Amino acid sequence: MNFKITRHPPGVSRTSACVFAFAFCVIFSPALTLPAQTKTVQTAVLEYNFPGRYERQAAQGMAIYGEIALLFNNGGHCRIYNLKTKKKLTEFDLACAAETTHANSASFGIEQPKGAFFPALYVSECFGEGNRRCFVESISPKGPRIIQTLEIKTGGIEERSNNWMTDPANKVIYSIATFRKDSKKHVMITKWPLPPLGKKKIIFRKSDMLDQFAVPIGESGVQDTCIRGDYLYHAFGFRADGEGSQESKNREILVINLKTKKIEKIIDINDSCPLEPEGLDFYGDVLYLYCNGDGGLWRIPGVL
Repeated sequence: MNFKITRHPPGVSRTSACVFAFAFCVIFSPALTLPAQTKTVQTAVLEYNFPGRYERQAAQGMAIYGEIALLFNNGGHCRIYNLKTKKKLTEFDLACAAETTHANSASFGIEQPKGAFFPALYVSECFGEGNRRCFVESISPKGPRIIQTLEIKTGGIEERSNNWMTDPANKVIYSIATFRKDSKKHVMITKWPLPPLGKKKIIFRKSDMLDQFAVPIGESGVQDTCIRGDYLYHAFGFRADGEGSQESKNREILVINLKTKKIEKIIDINDSCPLEPEGLDFYGDVLYLYCNGDGGLWRIPGVL
């Protein structure tokens, strides 16, 4: 199957289009920072009717590369769509596919493995007991393969990270873990150097930390993230079926400034999107949300 890919990973300038054929079916004490937040209600707009729940598995992370969207489901299944034609190009199981691979978040790195269609793909394990690893995969005509794993061994909260998210422009990767302080839910955001792909297993220690901070998030389900410029965009919430519970009213996207370490904006989509938020990424200058259930990619205004 032939399709066209315009390479444009986050933070990297556009390169010429390429045609490919798929041949397979610190030492510091982190302090909690009070957010200077502005809440705004926006109308999420359904623009792509791609299924969310697929083969009885819930929708999870999403990564967009040029006009190509990679949609992930629990267990590590991947579907690839062309956003211009709105057609599915192919689908397959990742090399890391397993019951413990939740694929809660996914993003592209800097280096492109030899023969691969995309730069290295970073996928969050999320459910692993004691590991919560990040799998780094190469997607090529020979199929997906794991080329590196990232793991945290610090004895701290960051070991239990749900998400891993690359920032290619700054050659770093962030891990995101949830915890409670004074009965309130927070996320701990930790910055690490993005390792070169030569070494197959990377174990991060406390001495590898470049930065760390935490922000309060309320009683919400932790979903996917993406990074653009100095901002981390983090989706939260569940479907509206259980209306009346606090969790059902928190379908939001937090805009977190990675320099000031504060929440600058909360985008409330409760009234317009009743589905569980899952994947999150930019297509050009537009932020899209991939949802569970009936699914779809929803355009989120008021972001930039």
